[in-house]
Amino acid sequence: MAFAPGSHALLYHNSAASPLSPESFPESLTGPEAEAFAAALDGALEAPVFLHAGGEVYNPLLIPGEGAVCCLFQQVTAYYNRTRDTLDQALMASQAKTTFLSEMSHDIRTPMGAIVGLTDIALAQEGAPTKVTECLEKIKIASGHMMSLLNEVLDMSRIESGRVQIQAEPTNIADLLHEILIVAKPQADSGGLEFVLNMGRIACENLTLDPVRLKQVCLNLLSNAVKYTPRGGRVELGFAVLPAGDNTVNMHIQVKDNGLGMSREFLMKLFTPFEREEKSSVHKIQGTGLGMTITKNLVELMGGHIEVQSETDKGSCFTLDIPFPAGEDPEPDGSLRGCKVLLLDSDEKQAELTLALLKELGLQCDWADNGDDAVMLVNDADIFGTEYQFLLAADKLRGAEITILLSELRGRLGPKLPILLLTASDWSQIEYVFTRSGVDGYIPLPLFKSRLAASLSAYLGGGGRQAMEEPARCDLSGLRLLLAEDNELNREIAGELIGDAGAVIDCAEDGRQAVDMFAASPPGTYDAILMDVQMPVMNGLEATAKLRSLPRPDAGTIPIIAMTANAFVEDVKKSLEAGMDAHLSKPLDIDKVLSTIDSLTRGRRP
Repeated sequence: MAFAPGSHALLYHNSAASPLSPESFPESLTGPEAEAFAAALDGALEAPVFLHAGGEVYNPLLIPGEGAVCCLFQQVTAYYNRTRDTLDQALMASQAKTTFLSEMSHDIRTPMGAIVGLTDIALAQEGAPTKVTECLEKIKIASGHMMSLLNEVLDMSRIESGRVQIQAEPTNIADLLHEILIVAKPQADSGGLEFVLNMGRIACENLTLDPVRLKQVCLNLLSNAVKYTPRGGRVELGFAVLPAGDNTVNMHIQVKDNGLGMSREFLMKLFTPFEREEKSSVHKIQGTGLGMTITKNLVELMGGHIEVQSETDKGSCFTLDIPFPAGEDPEPDGSLRGCKVLLLDSDEKQAELTLALLKELGLQCDWADNGDDAVMLVNDADIFGTEYQFLLAADKLRGAEITILLSELRGRLGPKLPILLLTASDWSQIEYVFTRSGVDGYIPLPLFKSRLAASLSAYLGGGGRQAMEEPARCDLSGLRLLLAEDNELNREIAGELIGDAGAVIDCAEDGRQAVDMFAASPPGTYDAILMDVQMPVMNGLEATAKLRSLPRPDAGTIPIIAMTANAFVEDVKKSLEAGMDAHLSKPLDIDKVLSTIDSLTRGRRP
């Protein structure tokens, strides 16, 4: 047998009586190669890809035989060095790209914040021509899409560099799912799609997880399902939290659609960055080809796995299973035990879930799935003296016009019985009709045991409609704020949006000026400071540290809020470590800005 220059051959016995060691090698191959190979192989039948010995690099190949194994050594030192140099250059290029994108994030977000803010101000003006309003709405949609593309590219860059971290925190599943649905359902409605939520068992409502990343995963899958499903189609979200033992639960999420689907060939490349299927039906659909790559990486970072099934023109189904530590759910109100409920619901699956939750809370329930049975149960209650403490009704009931039926039942059951609507609809859109029919309030779907218990407890004993009133928008009247922002346009936008809530705003153009203005003012002049981070002369982090160190009574207690285009997790951490109380990323969500200022300044109002 002929071998390439620099190659060696080794034949050794493969038996327990002849363990692998340099002494068992033939004299033709001794020295560093044999010693290194013996140490690397250590009795196994799989050789390392590269073997370093005596300053050289070898590629070993094992050829098993009966009672013996032949090993071929090919010297690949020059090839290894070339490849390593190429890899080092690729890693350096990747790092340079990551650094560039991270730095560009701030520069891109700053003008995007101006676009979003000015659009919001313009839309708030009354009397604008219809055409102008339509253009502004389109600008708002386009700027939102631009921000989503930017976030995807930045996320992909950070995932590749290993800088994405999972920030686990105690999270309520009811709140999390609600936040997902208020985004996903309007998307499906605007696309003319039927949206269906299939709720499974919820073994625990309070988990320890990263809510931001989990929402990102779910919304990526749901937005894809909406984008790639033609009008008139169907999108389904399955959601369950199942016990997995050892204080751990398994979150099972399934997103299914009957849309365009994917070919078997493309499924092999689905999670590859920037890959999109080449077919005419998807050419006009916007996207970067990064969403699924990011989704898969985030799922794996959370310790879960994702599976996909798809067929062209028949739709796709994504299934996620992610383990999370379980928290402790609060004990339900014991005063509900023994109460009796009349449930009106034609949806058998939803009704069974509602009945199970009511049973867990210790309530008794009669269920009617149509109008005739509902009337019969009320008649029986009159005859046998049964007293209901609650009436729960779906917004549709087979065999009856629900608004008319509820109005009649209100007359028969009296004014004190709480009648609550179980609905996934926007309450503000249907409140007028149903309250005129005798409904006291609503319980939003999907149902969770804690939410159901809290809603029933609020109405126990004849609680009124005030229990479900929406909170008023934040009023910042009487507050004086100091805004540190170097960008003149951003100062104008913040002054307009926050000023509309009643606050008085003084502006500083950099961190040094903000420190000087605060130091020169009497204690108690300002109720909060809004601080940009990247500013000339003195940045926001340095200014905050300087403010906190000033020898005056309010220096350590005045709320300081970062309002910046720096939006990464490490940026938030730096802000908090510098002494800030909160971190808000641009483009600004004005409602979140106002609520943050309101919560941090309570007790400081005149």
